Amino acid sequence: MKRVLKRNGTGFFDFVLRITIYSYIALFIFCCDKSGNIESNDAIMLLNNSDYYFLDVRTIQEHKNKSIPGTNCIPVQELEQRIEELDKYRKKKIIVYCRSGNRSGMAVKILNKSGFNALNLSNGMNEWKGETIKKE
Repeated sequence: MKRVLKRNGTGFFDFVLRITIYSYIALFIFCCDKSGNIESNDAIMLLNNSDYYFLDVRTIQEHKNKSIPGTNCIPVQELEQRIEELDKYRKKKIIVYCRSGNRSGMAVKILNKSGFNALNLSNGMNEWKGETIKKE
C-alpha cells in the first residue's frame, strides 16, 4: 500500500477513487439487478393490489389446467412478439410466473429490457400457496 501512496503525489487520491469506483460497480451488480424475485407468500398479499399485474408465461394448456385467478397468459416463446399487449401495464409492477421459475426468469429479463418493472415469482406454481383455478 505504501507503493500506491508514494507512487506520485496523487497516489492516495487514486487509491480512494479506485475503491469508490469498485464499490459502486459492486453495488450496481449486487443490488440493482432488475430481474428480482418475489416469494409466494409476499406475492399472495399483492394479488388484489392494483399496482401489480400477474402474468403467466407457461403454455396455454398449463394455464387452463391451473392458474392464479385473474391472470392472463402469454407463453414466454411469444412474449417478444406480443409485448405491446402489456403496454397498458407499463406503470405497474408485473409479477411473472410459470411452473418452476425458469421460464418466468427469462420473461422477466425480456420485460425489464423493454422498460417494464417485472419480478419473478420464485419457484412458480410449484410453490404457490394461494388460490388457483381451472379454466375450461
